[in-house]
Amino acid sequence: ELKALKESWESNTKEMKKKLEVKRLDKIQAVAKNTDKSAQERLKREINNSHIQEVVKAVKQMNEKQSRHQQVLEAKQSTCLGKIKEKERQLQKEAFEEYESKMKTVSAEVQDSVKNCMKVCYPLEAETAKREALGAAGEGDQRPCENLVTPETLRYATEVVKEDVIMDEEATDAQDSRL
Repeated sequence: ELKALKESWESNTKEMKKKLEVKRLDKIQAVAKNTDKSAQERLKREINNSHIQEVVKAVKQMNEKQSRHQQVLEAKQSTCLGKIKEKERQLQKEAFEEYESKMKTVSAEVQDSVKNCMKVCYPLEAETAKREALGAAGEGDQRPCENLVTPETLRYATEVVKEDVIMDEEATDAQDSRL
């Protein structure tokens, strides 16, 4: 918008100068037809001086007007930029809060996923563990899949899920940056 304003101002200035030049030439021609040589020279100088003063005055007025328009435009742009930055802060805050809430629940989700996976992927081991647990009634945990989830598998699964979350965030950041 600022560039368009500047281009418009420049074209208006050129147009105004052309009109004033035509007006000056018309005055000089009118003087040349009606007076003698010495009066013509004196009137030409007066016409040229008044023309210069007119051009300077018109250019100053146009500069002032263009300056006011530019200030208004810059104020609008500044306001828009402030709104954009505020929206960005708000969205970042919401994304961080969502990330925090997901990270709080990821450990429980990983444990549940590993238990379910163990039941589906290794049904024989789960059944064997269940029989052993039933055979040793009262001893240990009655949930056989719990015995299959070791601290090592839990750490590995947690790391994998965290890596997936980080990759998802990077993909989301890349999409946001393209917007």
